[in-house]
Amino acid sequence: MDVLHLRLPSGPRDAGSIVVGWLLKVVLAIVLVGISAFDAISVGTAHLNATDDASTAAIAAADEWHASHNVQAALASAQKALTNPNDVVVPDSLSIANDGSVQLRVTRKATTLIMYRIGPLKKYTFVTVSGAAPPSTVSS
Repeated sequence: MDVLHLRLPSGPRDAGSIVVGWLLKVVLAIVLVGISAFDAISVGTAHLNATDDASTAAIAAADEWHASHNVQAALASAQKALTNPNDVVVPDSLSIANDGSVQLRVTRKATTLIMYRIGPLKKYTFVTVSGAAPPSTVSS
């Protein structure tokens, strides 16, 4: 009966540490790219959602202006229409035209993992967008 003997290659024992070091570098690179991608997607999503919310707030302000002709009530209605706690109507941005159309700006703070902790990048976590609404057609 023949027995097959396998021989392991002889050589330095640190070959395994080279693989572990290489694997660690790859994992670290993937983590850094993943965190960067998450933060970028978060800022982009915040911009899109804030645009929708600004339009909703402008419509609410236009409806309130049509009903009451009170600027403070229209501003309060716009702020109340913002359901995300990270959204704020920019102070003094609400403007109401003679025909009842409304324009305003909304600021949203994007939820990020790293950007808000880095000084030069922190400003990019705050997104400011404009919203507009035509004159309200809601009957009083």
